[in-house]
Amino acid sequence: MAALDPNVFNPFVLLDPAIAPAASIALTAASMAMAVLISRSFFKSYSFSGFGYLLGLPAGFVFLAASFAFELASFAYSGFPVLHPAFFWVQLALQSEAFALIALSYYYKNSSAGPRLGARDVAMLMIPLAMVAVPFILPTSEIASKPYFNYAQLADFSLYMRIFNMAILGFIFKNAIFSLAKAGSIRLLYVPAAFALLWLEQYSLVMTYFDNSAFAFAGSMAARVGGLALFAYAVHAVTKRRSVEIEAGKAA
Repeated sequence: MAALDPNVFNPFVLLDPAIAPAASIALTAASMAMAVLISRSFFKSYSFSGFGYLLGLPAGFVFLAASFAFELASFAYSGFPVLHPAFFWVQLALQSEAFALIALSYYYKNSSAGPRLGARDVAMLMIPLAMVAVPFILPTSEIASKPYFNYAQLADFSLYMRIFNMAILGFIFKNAIFSLAKAGSIRLLYVPAAFALLWLEQYSLVMTYFDNSAFAFAGSMAARVGGLALFAYAVHAVTKRRSVEIEAGKAA
């Protein structure tokens, strides 16, 4: 592209052109593999327990893996004036929806099971609906109101979606800490730490938006891979332990 600054969509273009293609493929492949592994582990947990709120977790990580695929596609087509911003737009919507679905699972996991009749309770019921609707409504309204890709406005829109992601991840982190305190399991400490790293990824991308810093972008990638690796380890360990407990129960 001729004019990347200041409206960079895919920060991989900030890297050295000699290493950017290999780095984008390697980091995307690793991120997608871990996201799919996490989703598979959560689906196993749902199969074991049957708790409906768990479905938001595997669905969320599948959406997250898909967002990484579109991130790679937007870089691969960075020289195409339509496909490049289109793939970037899809990536934004999928990633925000992924975090919203994960937040939805935590919301229902930690919410009271009692009756909800008051105005405050009705308002609380609207929170999960808003979390899931915003990542769909905002990108759709953006493209509907401007049926062409204005690079500057789309770059600005990405900033708002990153801030939304940070707010949702903050909500998830708070609920993950609550679950940790409730369960009293030190192994679950990896989960809020993983979400903290994913929050740091979004924060670093916000910093990249302001100064086009390759260093900030590298930090965001390190935070993403580290967060997903922590999450994959924690979820796999917990799922494996539960599987062993179930098999032991059957054999007893």
